[in-house]
Amino acid sequence: MTDRYTTPDEGTLDWHVPLNENFEQLGRDVERRDEEANIEQYDPVAGAKFFATDSGAIYSGDGSDWTLVGYATRAVGGDIGHYVNYTDGLVDEPVNDFLFSDSETLEVTRLAFPVKGVPNDEPVADAALRVYEGEDLLVEIEGNTFQTAAEADSAPWVADNGPVTVTVTNESGSAIAGIPKVWANIRR
Repeated sequence: MTDRYTTPDEGTLDWHVPLNENFEQLGRDVERRDEEANIEQYDPVAGAKFFATDSGAIYSGDGSDWTLVGYATRAVGGDIGHYVNYTDGLVDEPVNDFLFSDSETLEVTRLAFPVKGVPNDEPVADAALRVYEGEDLLVEIEGNTFQTAAEADSAPWVADNGPVTVTVTNESGSAIAGIPKVWANIRR
């Protein structure tokens, strides 16, 4: 077969043992492909992969649960730029728009708003990164924090109508230098 699987030599006693080990390995190596709603029909073998054919979601098995690890769809976002100085007094200042067609949705998978000169995970009071679907708030985080949809109770953050607008608020009392970061997938 390959170096990964065992092929018993002709005449080998207990030839079925290495073949059964091959089948166990195949259980980890062969990707499961089905609609996302059917994931529970598959055993989350440690190291196994599940690909949702309808949503593009990719899950990894750990032996007891499936864990969302990402998407194989059209992705947008990431760093919207570089460190930008945001003056005090900004309220929902637009910094980016996501545009997508009526037959698509936008799913925000993670967002971050690192602030220069502030230790990681130390929030900056009264500074925020927000994502709006029209007038409706989709998701927000405080300055200098990071959040993923996989860790949030309110996720996934999905917008059915565009544009989706990313804004920065800074009412911290002084200027801040931050990088608005939003990662999203556009799905059909």
